[in-house]
Amino acid sequence: MASNKYRYPPAPGNGSGTFSDNIVGLQTVDGGGLTQGNFEFTTSVVEKVNRSFNTGVFSQPINLEDLQVGNLLESRTLIAKNYRVYPNYDISQITNFTLYGSLQKRFSASITKIINFFPASIDVDRLYYDYTTGNTAYNISYDTQENLTTLTIDVTRFKNPFDIDYSENATRNISVRPFEVSPLRNLTEQYGKYAIYVNDLEVEYPVYEFTPSVKLSAGTVTFVVVGNPFSGVSSTTDSIVIKPTKFETEKAFQDPFDEVEDFLLNRLVSPKYTATFQVPVSDDDGKYQIINRKITWPIDGLWNIDIRTSLFDGYLNKLNVIAEDLDSFKTNLISRFLTTAAFHEFDTEDQKVDKVLQLYGRSFDETKKFIDALAYMTSVNYNPKNDIPSQLLFNLAQTLGWGVNISPITNDDFLESIFGTKNQSIYPGQTRDKTPNELNYQYYRNLILNSAYLFKSKGTRKAVEWVMRAVGAPQALVDFNEIVYLADGPINMDVFNTKYAQISGGTYNDETPTFDSNITFKIRGTVYTGFTTDSIVIQTGLDRVSYPVDNQGYPQAPTNNSTFFFEKGAGWFESTPKHRSPEVNRVNATKYTGSNPDAQTILEPFTYGQMYFDRFRDLPFLGLGYELTRTYDNKKSWSNANVGLRNTSDGFNAYYRVSNEKLVLNAKNIDLYLNMGQGLEYDVWDMSRKYNYPIPNSGLTSPYPSPGGIDWTVIDPKPKEKTFFEFAQTFYNNMINVRNRQTINDGKGGGYPTLQKIYWDYLNSEAAINVPSNQYTYQKMIDFTLGMGEYWMRLVEQVLPASTLWMGGQKMENSVFHRQKVVWRRQRGCEIVPISCVPCEFNGQILGYDCIDQTIQCGIYPWIETSSSTTATSFEQMLTDTVAAISTGYTVCDPNSITSEWYVDLRLDSTILVQQKFYTGYGGNDVPTNSDWVNALDEKLEYLYQDGLNYFINGNTITIANSSCYDDFTNKRLYLNVGLDITISCQ
Repeated sequence: MASNKYRYPPAPGNGSGTFSDNIVGLQTVDGGGLTQGNFEFTTSVVEKVNRSFNTGVFSQPINLEDLQVGNLLESRTLIAKNYRVYPNYDISQITNFTLYGSLQKRFSASITKIINFFPASIDVDRLYYDYTTGNTAYNISYDTQENLTTLTIDVTRFKNPFDIDYSENATRNISVRPFEVSPLRNLTEQYGKYAIYVNDLEVEYPVYEFTPSVKLSAGTVTFVVVGNPFSGVSSTTDSIVIKPTKFETEKAFQDPFDEVEDFLLNRLVSPKYTATFQVPVSDDDGKYQIINRKITWPIDGLWNIDIRTSLFDGYLNKLNVIAEDLDSFKTNLISRFLTTAAFHEFDTEDQKVDKVLQLYGRSFDETKKFIDALAYMTSVNYNPKNDIPSQLLFNLAQTLGWGVNISPITNDDFLESIFGTKNQSIYPGQTRDKTPNELNYQYYRNLILNSAYLFKSKGTRKAVEWVMRAVGAPQALVDFNEIVYLADGPINMDVFNTKYAQISGGTYNDETPTFDSNITFKIRGTVYTGFTTDSIVIQTGLDRVSYPVDNQGYPQAPTNNSTFFFEKGAGWFESTPKHRSPEVNRVNATKYTGSNPDAQTILEPFTYGQMYFDRFRDLPFLGLGYELTRTYDNKKSWSNANVGLRNTSDGFNAYYRVSNEKLVLNAKNIDLYLNMGQGLEYDVWDMSRKYNYPIPNSGLTSPYPSPGGIDWTVIDPKPKEKTFFEFAQTFYNNMINVRNRQTINDGKGGGYPTLQKIYWDYLNSEAAINVPSNQYTYQKMIDFTLGMGEYWMRLVEQVLPASTLWMGGQKMENSVFHRQKVVWRRQRGCEIVPISCVPCEFNGQILGYDCIDQTIQCGIYPWIETSSSTTATSFEQMLTDTVAAISTGYTVCDPNSITSEWYVDLRLDSTILVQQKFYTGYGGNDVPTNSDWVNALDEKLEYLYQDGLNYFINGNTITIANSSCYDDFTNKRLYLNVGLDITISCQ
């Protein structure tokens, strides 16, 4: 076997035997072609591959300030608490954590730790412990430019049971305390982690600056907070809570406390801080039975746990009794059961041996909880207890085959996703919300536990429907349908055979008419150019089986091959490397520089299978084809004899007519949207089924078109007898009368008045039948569908077959109640408007509207309106008169205790259209200004159009008008009131 030796370095003395021995003269490269060493090329072909895939959105850069990490110790604590893998313990069973040691001793240590590390607050109330009253804050000023409020508080008004230090010497004072306490107890240093709350714990105003007091026992503190919590007043008696922000509060609950403290401070129950014990109780026969006992740590004020009153003493006594019972029956095993009694008999007076045994028991308990957790490491539960660590749920889901690069939780703030929550819960039975991180874990729990069902159901409607339910998509918004195409009818086979005979030889003669300048003729003196035909012979490459037509003229599947096959033409909700269309070569011969043609390989646009169905629409070279109608059929499995109307069957929706099964072409297309317009229609249907309103099952009567009226139309959609799918397809059909085209133009696209009145009746159901509707509006539907995000689409695509052609996302469309192709003008009854046959010019409106005009004007202030029922000449006079009327029944009333709440109150007869508070006054002189009232009218009447009314304020006059063409407000009275609610202390 010959072998060439190549040496480098050093290079040989000549080129013989080297790899470049033949580089001169024979310049051929692998694959053909020539190198450019000795030759000059005048043209070249450049091929470029174009790909456009959606890579999503990149996050903003993350820095330490974004992470809100103050120092290295805080960073280490964060990682240890949230990014290490910890088992999920069942904290509802206290014996899971205390079995070998004494529960009584454990509770003693835990309560001490809770008191020292609880995220406590300072309360400032008008009424102090000694029942003296006073302002809670004064010297209040608001900077409108900076959006900052400055306030001063007298420290003698503080209710501070947890000894939060707000003095200048706070750091030193806390350092000499006998027990370690939370750093949050140093308000002077940690004020940036605090916020103030006014009257409740919902709206927080973060502290921006803080000036401490000189001493703890006297003096004042000054806060500068973000926002305007006091609406411009200079002093207040509102209750003020100074506590860590919601973010810092959640950190304080998670960082220092272990499982026993979490057990005592359980906030996922109602009332919060309730612990449930399984306690042994003996009956009269000496038999023991286990009963549940609940003990709740009492609350002191709006936020703090009670550590100062007799209620706290009672709580400790109950806890101690239960601990003693359990120590004598189940816990405290080391001291009570696993060691000899001699240890206790010969123990010292200060029980040193027993203390050592308690230390052993505590150590054993710490080891036991991890050993127990290993038994549940492969379990997954809906509730996070005794199962796999939550941090490993992603790995388990990925092992099962799920894509985990999606999440239902989107949060810009890194740590807010871990600690972010609200003080009040939207979940019944719980006193706090789950954090975004906890909700994300729950999403993967649900997915893992239902994986078996989903994998067995993959490729079916059941899997997709489960996913939509799991992500919280309401049935009212889910628009999920499978597609079929209906052919208009069979093709005339005589015509087909005649035309096909002309191309049966494999060629097609394409004749194109063209002008022939050599042939001219005249008609009545005008010269016209004659024409002839040009013929082009085209190779068809088609035989009879290539045409999707059977011998009776009905559609049939054409023969599949490598270039033509079922559902040709890709389609997915986005283009990805896994879901993309075929490549095509596009040559661009445009000459920009030189003479280089540009060949680019691109992906064909998605056609969603239409390249296949186009063969049915246009039979090549024949000029024939089927007219295909796209329709929904969620069953698809029909017998040949099932013709005529095909409607919902076996729970699968369909509603269309067909005369022959052969006219139905199956498709692999589906539509899956969150449809905001459908939500309005669904709620009307659902309400009509439950309450027979706004569409009764017996049909609509006057004022709707009905027999006996001008428009003799029977409107009877029968919502109780139809599924929503059938109802939505048909209910509006006879509400649009083509004989009179009753439509309106309201400046917002118009609509059909019969349909719009149904929606109007739906919105006003509470006034009509005393049953409130969901009040669905487009804005509510848009906010909800956008709030769902896109993650559900990433989850759905994992249960859809790859061959499915899918269109999905958020669908923004009008509901049937507001859909209108053309805005029509209505003619005045039967009057004929004469118009010249050939008008040259016309200025003005040809056809007038016959809408009724219902408009009312009044003064915006009560004292300038003649129909007003008050004699007051100002808001201050109104308050004075009202207080005087109240005071007549009492000996003395304190004007300084007045709290007045002012409302915009608009009523139609007895129906309240608007009733919203716009101002709160404190004292006898604190009233809204005229500008406050005008601004309130403009703001609070913003959504008056939902009640069929428009308004306009011009100077001191407000005009309110009917926005429709119906006399909805005949014989009705409209009241615009200044609402006033007063609280005053009288004796």
